[in-house]
Amino acid sequence: PKAPPQPTGEWDMENAPATERPAPAGLAAELAERQRAGEVASSFFVWSKPLRKATRVTGTPQVSLTARGEGNVMFKLYDVAPDGTAVMFDEQVSLVKPGRMSVDLKATDWTLAAGHVLAVEIGSIQTGSWRDTPSGETIEVRGARLGLALDDPADDIATAGDRSPYLDTYLRQYTVTLPAGPGTFSVVPGGRA
Repeated sequence: PKAPPQPTGEWDMENAPATERPAPAGLAAELAERQRAGEVASSFFVWSKPLRKATRVTGTPQVSLTARGEGNVMFKLYDVAPDGTAVMFDEQVSLVKPGRMSVDLKATDWTLAAGHVLAVEIGSIQTGSWRDTPSGETIEVRGARLGLALDDPADDIATAGDRSPYLDTYLRQYTVTLPAGPGTFSVVPGGRA
């Protein structure tokens, strides 16, 4: 048998071609604006109050909710800066069936800066590499709760090394415009979100 081809070194993870579709420009802001205007949209958002100090979201976030209808749902967490620049830092997709359910998002380790807002989106699958099979049903969500493990990064000690080159690729792919809406919950290390 032929020997497997050796890597050419022409690209690595940081320079690989994009495989996921980026979020359509302005989609998150458009959905949030429709919600603010009282229109029925394919997603809804809730925002935290601005953080008083830097806070790390770590571990496996969990969303629990009661649903009516059956289909697919996407959950996203955003780090929203005061200027409306938002980075989606966690997401998950799940099948929804009528009744109470819980969904674990992807394990994460993300620090929200002081003055930033945590935004939570629950809605239809519209972006990324997820392949949706629409059910054609309207899904009603009630009593949604977000469980987060929070940490105070004040005592962190930086590790040796340079900034990850992939971080810039990630930020280009997952940064959207999403001005913060009214804060309805607080994010406090040692407390509950």
